[in-house]
Amino acid sequence: MNLPELSIKRPIFVSCIVVLTLVLGYMSLRKLPVDLFPDVTFPVVTVNTPYPGAGPAEVETLVSKVIEEEMSTLPGIKTLRSINRESLSVVVAEFTLETDVKYAEQQTRDRVASSRLKLPDDIDEPTIRRIDPADQPILILAVSGDLKPAEMFDLADEDLKNRIEQVPQVGLVDVIGGRKREIQVHLDREKLKSHEVSATQVSARLSAAGHNIPAGKVDQGGIETVFRTLGEFKSLGDVKKTIVNFFGNDVPVTVADVAEVTDGLQEEKARSYVNSKQAVFLMVFRQSGANTVAVSDSVRARVAKVNEDMKSRPGNIHMEVVRDTSKFIRANLVDVKESIMIGIALTIFVVYFFLGSGRSTIITGLAIPNSLIGAFLLMSLAGFSINIMSLLALSLAVGLLIDDAIVVRENIFRHIEKGVPPRKAALEGTQEVTLAVIATTLTVLAVFGPIGFLKGVVGQFFKQFGLTVCFAMVISLFDALAVAPMLSAYLAGGGHGPTKSKGLWGRTMGRAVTAFDRVQTRLEDFYERVLRKTLKHPGLTLLGAAGLFGLSIVAAAFVPKSFLPAQDAGEFAVSLEMDPGTSLAAMDEVARKADGIIRSNAEVEQSVLFVGSREGNSAVSTFYVNLVPSKKRKLNTSQLKDRIREQLKPFAFARPVVKDVDFSGAGQRPFNLSVNGQNLAEIETVANELVKRLEKHAALKDVEMDYRSGKPEYQVVVDNRRAEQFGVSTLTAGAELRSLIEGATPAVFRQDGREYDIRVR
Repeated sequence: MNLPELSIKRPIFVSCIVVLTLVLGYMSLRKLPVDLFPDVTFPVVTVNTPYPGAGPAEVETLVSKVIEEEMSTLPGIKTLRSINRESLSVVVAEFTLETDVKYAEQQTRDRVASSRLKLPDDIDEPTIRRIDPADQPILILAVSGDLKPAEMFDLADEDLKNRIEQVPQVGLVDVIGGRKREIQVHLDREKLKSHEVSATQVSARLSAAGHNIPAGKVDQGGIETVFRTLGEFKSLGDVKKTIVNFFGNDVPVTVADVAEVTDGLQEEKARSYVNSKQAVFLMVFRQSGANTVAVSDSVRARVAKVNEDMKSRPGNIHMEVVRDTSKFIRANLVDVKESIMIGIALTIFVVYFFLGSGRSTIITGLAIPNSLIGAFLLMSLAGFSINIMSLLALSLAVGLLIDDAIVVRENIFRHIEKGVPPRKAALEGTQEVTLAVIATTLTVLAVFGPIGFLKGVVGQFFKQFGLTVCFAMVISLFDALAVAPMLSAYLAGGGHGPTKSKGLWGRTMGRAVTAFDRVQTRLEDFYERVLRKTLKHPGLTLLGAAGLFGLSIVAAAFVPKSFLPAQDAGEFAVSLEMDPGTSLAAMDEVARKADGIIRSNAEVEQSVLFVGSREGNSAVSTFYVNLVPSKKRKLNTSQLKDRIREQLKPFAFARPVVKDVDFSGAGQRPFNLSVNGQNLAEIETVANELVKRLEKHAALKDVEMDYRSGKPEYQVVVDNRRAEQFGVSTLTAGAELRSLIEGATPAVFRQDGREYDIRVR
């Protein structure tokens, strides 16, 4: 028993299958994750290794090269490069697309761990992560108020952060900006000299003290007694009383004798503002596979509750959402859903005018909701999400889904017109066109199926697009061979074409269908005349087709090509970078002037400014600019970016760059050019000349080079001969200078369950 015969003889069974598919499809739709783009994996793993106080040259030779040597033999590695900045090494490993990036990340972690003994002891722990667009924050929250800086940071880090992390499906909340409390030990070099105590010795003594050490337990007469050595600092006085050395006649030298201990703030590495008002930011990350829109809604609800709770506390604390990536998802979902609904309405409208029968329109039109909702079931089984690519596929498939049902319904009706009973007509009519319907569906699958198996990052983007079309077409084929014959057998109805009903429907839609039928008849006559002429002149027809094909190929060369077209996203980023060595205060002054110019535009609703970086580079600043809704401005995002570029020309010394917000987190530009060589001075010369030429290219904007000259520095050259006489090595001399200049954090100070660094400098 074939499928059409089964549907006609077992209508209840087929109906149950259809209903079950619709129910499961709807349930899948409710549970599918919602995101802007499909889950794309970039085969890139980075190793970030902070080396406080080290210059780029030392970072390269002592850290980057050691890690590169360990990673160079990793299986599947494609390219390996490093970026060496002051106090930071970044090793970037790109793997082939066939490599499992999770496995590559674990292998990288193992190799870095094995190289730890070869790396300097005073580096911070390396951070290994793979580049993943899903690892970007989905929300940025700004916390402002009238509290002192230390109190504001503690509130954000200990209270507000925990409240947001308790929201379901929130994976991580990171605190950016603000200054944490710090116990500062300011060394007096003259006193150190007079007491013959070194800075490293002070750090070592503080590191050895200030701890509670468990000593074990003793069983005495059936009672277990626990022993602990108590030495944890409870006040600044305890820090001051810490013995550093014994001088002269066993007189103890304490920290207070060689330094001043104060309760202060950590060194300011960065500043952050919202519309020129200083604030602390919370970066909210979602869990892997979580629904971005649902997480955003939950976090917004928690923010409203937090603001309500803060009204009863001093400090006028307020939390607001300054960036929400889910708004782009919502906008795209609304646009695509609107397109799908319009497409469905127009499809049914056109089908009705061509068939001239409401019953036939319903029978064929049911293929659209059946196929679309059923496709969500297959999408869920395939692990897809609702994103711009999968919804684009469904909107494109709307016009294809009804084709098979129309062919089946028309052939069934042709048999009914001959006087064949509806059930027999449904069976015979469907069997006659079964191969044609299957061939039509397979043709569509042959076109879109390979798209789902493209290679590379582009293939990952289009996988869900191609396969979603295939899923919908498979369901539509089932509808055409089962549902359409079943409904035609039991709901045959009247004839097709214009009706002569005298009611309201006949006087409105009936007349419209009649008028459309006349237009269609004229088109058929015109087509017949054109067809006769083309058959009389086959050579000229083929020549014209070949010419049109050739012109199309030529025209394709002039069509702009891009991975994604420029979008009116309503936001963009601006970056400034001054010469190395620029202080944070100087960068802050320039950045705030530029921020004022940016916010002077009526189209700008909000600006978020970060001055400095978390790695301690004070010569950079980044702006995130949000625009008012598109209906309230005359310029689109691209046009406003061009205006901002013109307005920031007076800041050419700060190298302003106006760019799109990087959703992937990879920091890549559409066009990248690498200059390689062994002689750094020669590479710099060639690169500078290349940048000058590229800046003159009309199609390129904001050309920049990632090479930066070093900061001004003093170089201390150790006299090895004299150093040996005094028992001093280059290592101990460097450690001493580092303790005096960069400082050290040998211990922590605990109060009210919170830890604060003790900084010796």
